[in-house]
Amino acid sequence: MSKRPLFKNKQSLGLFYAIFSAATFGLIPLFSLPIIHGGISTETTLVYRFGVATLILLPIIYFSGHSLYVKLADLLKLAGVSTLYMLAVLLFFSAFTHLPSSIVATLQYLYPVMVMLIMIGLFGEKFNWRIVLAVGLSVTGVAFLSQSPGIEESIEPGAGADAGNHFFGIILALVSGLCNALYIVSLKVARLSHINSLVMTFYVMGFGGLYSFINALFNVTLQWITTPAELGLAFMLALVTAVLSNLTLILAVQHVGPTMVSILGVMEPLTAVTCGILVFGEPLSIQLVLGIIIISIAVFMVLFKPAS
Repeated sequence: MSKRPLFKNKQSLGLFYAIFSAATFGLIPLFSLPIIHGGISTETTLVYRFGVATLILLPIIYFSGHSLYVKLADLLKLAGVSTLYMLAVLLFFSAFTHLPSSIVATLQYLYPVMVMLIMIGLFGEKFNWRIVLAVGLSVTGVAFLSQSPGIEESIEPGAGADAGNHFFGIILALVSGLCNALYIVSLKVARLSHINSLVMTFYVMGFGGLYSFINALFNVTLQWITTPAELGLAFMLALVTAVLSNLTLILAVQHVGPTMVSILGVMEPLTAVTCGILVFGEPLSIQLVLGIIIISIAVFMVLFKPAS
């Protein structure tokens, strides 16, 4: 008797990859904030995230029999894609010093709307009135989030001289979302699908490690992580939120496209908010709840659009 496949078709598998990727991305605060709050710089945390991820992928690629060789044109494309991803991550981490993790993740989650607008404006996806309404609801949701009374109380002590600059934190999170949107779109339009997903993830992580190392040297913030607890957190940060997240993201984009992948990123802020409240004791205000609900409605309006 033959076994039934777990996923009926390519689209179902792609949807699973998208949900899994978003949920694991949402765990970034869980592994990174204890490291940062322990005195390790954001720049160093990124070096370890990308660097350890690259090292994890090397033996996997070797034993799977894949080659790391890519053409120069593809290598340049991978460098560009990695630059967008690096900017998204760096701004995302930097926003933590100005806002609680749950609010940063939720603001950054406006990237699905950005992906939709990019795909409509530049790549000819069909325009729908629901997109306009979704954008309006998303902006309203951001307004509720920015007015949350829990912002100031939940900023960690020692976050920096600009810890009270909420507006700057909001800008950082939103620009991070834009870079993330461009990264997801580029995975589709850069025509890199002929490269094995493990190899592509390796180069994205490798370039990310190089960029973050240069950034840490430039800002004179490079440090050694020496305690077993922080090393364990750095390993999990790399494995879960870099290797697994980006590998399944690439696979998801290849299976169902950037728009559907970005919309199913709803698991990211939900995961981050849950971690922020349950693990870090961040307050759950009415404004925060309303903002999350409104943004979620905007996303689901796009997800469940009626068939034409």
